[in-house]
Amino acid sequence: MKKIAIIGAGYTGLSCAKHLTDNGMEVDLYEKTNQIGGMVKCIDVFNNRIEKYYRHIFKSDKYVLELIRSLNKESSIKWYTTKMGYYSKEGLYEFGTPISLLKYKPLPFIDKIRFGKAYLKIKLIKDYKKIENVTAEDWIIKNSGKNVYEKIWEPLLISKFGKAKDQISMAWLWGKINLRSSSGKLEGESLGYYEGSFSRLTDTINDYLIEKGCNIFLNSNIQQIYKEDSKWIIETEEGLKKEYDFIVSTIPYNSSIDLFKKYLTEEEKQKMKTLEYTSAKILIIFMKKSFSNFYWMNIGDSSFPFGGIMEHTNMIDKSNYGDNTVLYISNYLYKSDDEYNLSKEELLKLYIPYLKKINSNFDEKDIVRLECFEEEYAQPIIKTNYSKDMLDEKLNEEGLYICTMGQIYPEDRGINYAIREGINVAKLILKK
Repeated sequence: MKKIAIIGAGYTGLSCAKHLTDNGMEVDLYEKTNQIGGMVKCIDVFNNRIEKYYRHIFKSDKYVLELIRSLNKESSIKWYTTKMGYYSKEGLYEFGTPISLLKYKPLPFIDKIRFGKAYLKIKLIKDYKKIENVTAEDWIIKNSGKNVYEKIWEPLLISKFGKAKDQISMAWLWGKINLRSSSGKLEGESLGYYEGSFSRLTDTINDYLIEKGCNIFLNSNIQQIYKEDSKWIIETEEGLKKEYDFIVSTIPYNSSIDLFKKYLTEEEKQKMKTLEYTSAKILIIFMKKSFSNFYWMNIGDSSFPFGGIMEHTNMIDKSNYGDNTVLYISNYLYKSDDEYNLSKEELLKLYIPYLKKINSNFDEKDIVRLECFEEEYAQPIIKTNYSKDMLDEKLNEEGLYICTMGQIYPEDRGINYAIREGINVAKLILKK
């Protein structure tokens, strides 16, 4: 029986492990923290659990749904019709449906037509490679005009990628739009949530893998990885030493370079070093009063220090959280940015004036709890011609595979495609 080590127990590693164990392979999972799940990790709040980073799935997320179905947990996914808002310098508006577009006052009627035509044109594109050499900025301006770009798209690109906003490939925006529009309905967007939090899905996968004989090593710090004859050896700081036929790394590229530099080609090292990421900083506010009528609110005013607000309790009833409103404030940054190192109290102080611009009744006295989390490698920066710089999942060295957010392209990174990539790597190994 072949033995496989998977480094990193996010959903890429978990789905890879499940597919391999389902096909009779012996798998060990190594996770440096005390909890599996990656960016789907949760915290305990008000006798319940909630995600550190806002979480939902779309109707088109077939890999998540197939995974849930395979675990006989399909009834745990509940679907909700949600509303999207857009805050611009002109005020807060509903957005995301054809009717709301017609009512959106900041855009003149002719620009609404241009926006709609460009949106439909994107939906009709079947081969993303035809547009990956063009920036989203250039494509949008050419197809819908500068005003539409500056009023709608530019603030969103800034909030996601900051200073790199004018380098982002149109292929990325194509993937993003196709994903979001797949769940749209006339009355709003239909989103799915795992009953009791996605940590319950993670727990189910954990129990399933253990039952299948998978070893999960938490708080595991890998000291070195090397090859003896045709076998891979992993040694941890905790004194564990095991040998494997294959190794799959699902951790960020900079960590993979450190672990495997002896076995990487110069081209592979260069591709790993080339990929840049934006970081994420999430502030979660638990408070007594509702903030808005929207589940998802994009911020279209680039003077704001954050890019989006997700009012979780406009999807999931607040009775699950001690009758408190749950507000996620999303901010994509670079680790070098000052805001990245702010405490939750400092971040709140920075945000309060802007929250009051959106809702003048917002009062910090209504806040009952505050949480803050950051993720250094949150979003790969997808530049033009990204596919040429993307690593193959099977590396040059025999038995070594890599599978991270960097391989999720042209779709936007997320749990669904993390699962897909984990399965893809497992299938490559099973062919050996």
